[in-house]
Amino acid sequence: MHRTAIIDGDMMAYRACFASEVETKWTEDLWTLHTTESSLMKEVSVFINNIKKKTKVDDVHIIFSPKTTFRNKLFPLYKANRKDKRKPMGLQWVRDFTCNNYTTTIAENMEADDLCGILCTTHPRKYTAVSGDQDFNTLPTTWFNHLKREYIKNTKEEARQFHLIQTLAGDSVDGYAGCVGVGLITAKKLLDKDGYTWDTVVAQYEKKGQTEAEALMNAQLAYILQKGDYCDKTKTINLWTPYGKN
Repeated sequence: MHRTAIIDGDMMAYRACFASEVETKWTEDLWTLHTTESSLMKEVSVFINNIKKKTKVDDVHIIFSPKTTFRNKLFPLYKANRKDKRKPMGLQWVRDFTCNNYTTTIAENMEADDLCGILCTTHPRKYTAVSGDQDFNTLPTTWFNHLKREYIKNTKEEARQFHLIQTLAGDSVDGYAGCVGVGLITAKKLLDKDGYTWDTVVAQYEKKGQTEAEALMNAQLAYILQKGDYCDKTKTINLWTPYGKN
């Protein structure tokens, strides 16, 4: 069967750009930071070729995120903590270069992660997700973590449990806090002790003076879309719900 690696292009582009930056000291007083298009091109090409070799796929399909997604509507401060952080040099150039030279898609109203998740859970034998983002552990599929250089296989139950952990812990990188005072380690301990259920999550939120509505919003932010969560015909997204408080 013809197999394709579905690559999280956002992470790929950032890593390629940062890797291409060169810091130079010209005098005792003058430093500069620069990059070149040739080095950017090389970083992208080497990354993609390495992915093809590691995953043994026939080709690649690279997904980029649009400027805003449904998560920004759910929570206007989503990723707002990144606005003051410096973006790497050449980021837009890398996106344009990739779009002009490889099979790419800019996701509509969702992040690159989401479209990767939808494609790879809909056609798991045809597509292999590639990312370095731990959020992919919310997907009940096998994906390739390019940071660890290994395949990670999540069962449906393992994916469900990780999603509840992430709902409690939040994600400081993406700017949503989860349950007050709860990190990944604490979240896992709480769920191990009291059970991996929505009731456990809500109880912890309420214990900290938060509401079930806040818990649900964090759960929807943490959840990567998968098979059945998007209707291409109507362009509608089915947000995560606790389905009978499972």
